[in-house]
Amino acid sequence: MRRPACFISTGSVLIDLPLHVSHVPHSGRAVTATSTGPAVGGGFTVVSAVARQGLPAALAATLGTGPNSALVRAAMMHDGVELLVEELVGDIGTCTTLIETGGRRTFITTEGVEAEPQLEDLNRLELQEGDWVYATGYDLVHPTSSAVLLSWLLELPEGVGLVIDLGPVEPDLPDEVLVPLLARTTLLTGNHLEMTRLVARLGSPGALRQACPRALIVRRTGVHGCELWPVGSERIEVPGFAREVVDTTGAGDTHTGVLVSGLMDGLDVVAAARRANAAAGEAVARIGPARSPRRDEIDALIAQHDATQ
Repeated sequence: MRRPACFISTGSVLIDLPLHVSHVPHSGRAVTATSTGPAVGGGFTVVSAVARQGLPAALAATLGTGPNSALVRAAMMHDGVELLVEELVGDIGTCTTLIETGGRRTFITTEGVEAEPQLEDLNRLELQEGDWVYATGYDLVHPTSSAVLLSWLLELPEGVGLVIDLGPVEPDLPDEVLVPLLARTTLLTGNHLEMTRLVARLGSPGALRQACPRALIVRRTGVHGCELWPVGSERIEVPGFAREVVDTTGAGDTHTGVLVSGLMDGLDVVAAARRANAAAGEAVARIGPARSPRRDEIDALIAQHDATQ
């Protein structure tokens, strides 16, 4: 019997330590922070968002044997996320995030076994038509993971969707990585600044479309929602759900996870993006790393919003 389609994330998982500060101190100076404590973040946020919509979701990113990895396994069990690859001896790293008033973030990251994907593990995955694979620029620019991931992603079977979020490290990706990756991408997503930089690098919006001939291109625009550019169509503005911004950590990943979930459910791109906008709007209004609202919560958010229009 054919199994249901699955969302599979290769994004490295880290333990987030969010620190809310009034400002980032100059070198040698100090600042007092408040924190909600450590939380599972990195590549977990997007796969958790899919699982919280009630769809099959799995992690194909390396975990270790230490206490940080144990926190990840507990979060996976809570959200119903499956682990598809073998663990390595050691532990995953951490990401300390300085969050200024207004939501601007500065990251300090340590690394561990999450930077060591194993090609034999990835090659053992039994992918099928309708599955979606997710990868990030962070892993594609890292010296120990880039070659492994790129070779595997470029050989994905036809009918398997590839979601790419290049993030702020796109300028560090060499053309020999970026060009073939974009050509294979099914859904390219980034925030306004990231997509603007990518367009400038390629030369024009038309050059971006030519580089991604099969991709739905998504420009996330924060409280304004997102802009969609489907293949063979004009760009479409999908309005956001205005909320007070408390913490933007993981909001983009929440948006991506819920957007892909909608596509997996058979929604059209606008309907899927509207659900993603609602989920991201709710995520930024909560303190701490983003955890996507569940399917019924998104339904309620949209119904409440529509009732006031």
